[in-house]
Amino acid sequence: MTIKMIVTDLDRTLLHSDKTVSDYTARILLACQQQGIMVVFATARSENACKRFTSMIKPDAMISNGGAFVCVGNEIVYRATMDMEITNKLLLSCLKQPSVGYIAVDAENGYFVNKPVDESSPTWADYLPAQVVDLSHGLSCAVYKISAEISAAKAAYEIAAEFPALDMVTWTGENWVCFSDKTASKWRGLKALAGHTGIDTAHIATFGDDYIDIEMLRESGVGVAVANAIDEVKVVADYTCDTNDNDGVARWLEENVL
Repeated sequence: MTIKMIVTDLDRTLLHSDKTVSDYTARILLACQQQGIMVVFATARSENACKRFTSMIKPDAMISNGGAFVCVGNEIVYRATMDMEITNKLLLSCLKQPSVGYIAVDAENGYFVNKPVDESSPTWADYLPAQVVDLSHGLSCAVYKISAEISAAKAAYEIAAEFPALDMVTWTGENWVCFSDKTASKWRGLKALAGHTGIDTAHIATFGDDYIDIEMLRESGVGVAVANAIDEVKVVADYTCDTNDNDGVARWLEENVL
C-alpha cells in the first residue's frame, strides 16, 4: 500500500493509558517522516493540551479540537467555531443543570473553566493554565468546543436536544461530553488538510479507538482500529492493530509501511 499521510488519534490510541508515548513509537513515526510521509495528530484536545507530545514527536500538521481547528505549522487550514449566541445559551443551559460539574471552554484566546481545578492532578496537567471565569456572563471570543462533565447521561442528551446546530460527542467510559459546531469533525478537518497538501485521501492511513474516530477511519484510504477500540470502530476499520499500551500504531506502521 502507498501511504503518504498518517493521521492518528492520541488518547487511548497513540498514547499509553498513563498519557505517555513511548520512545519506540516516537522513533517509528520519525522514520515515517524521514521517508516523506506526513504525520498528523487528530485529537479532541486543543493544540496547547498536546504540547507534551508535539515536543517529542513534532507532527507535520495538527487536527485539534475534534476537527474544529487544522493547521500546518503556523498556517491555518481549517477553522470551525461555534456561533457566539449559541455558545452563551449553551453555557447557561449547562450551568442550570444540577448534574453538570466542570464546564471547560476551548477558545481562541485561552482555556476557561467554571470553577478551580486541582493543578496538581494529572487529569488537568495538559490543560493548564485553566482560567476560572463566571460563564453565566457569557463569552465574547471565538469558541472551538465546550466540554462538560455530566453525571447523568439523560441530562446530556436533553441539553444536546436544545441545540440542533451543534454536535455532541461522548467518550466511552467517561462522563464528559463535548459540544461543537456541526461543521467541526476530524474527517472534515482531514479532508481540508488533504486538499491543502494535495494528498489523495486514498493514500491516508488513520488510527482511532472511539466514536469520534469512526468517520475518518471509514472514509480514509486505510482505517486502523487499536485492539482496545470500541466495537463500532473495529467494524468500520480495515485493520485492527495491537492495543495502545502495546504501541499498536507504531507496530502496525513498522510492519506495513516501513
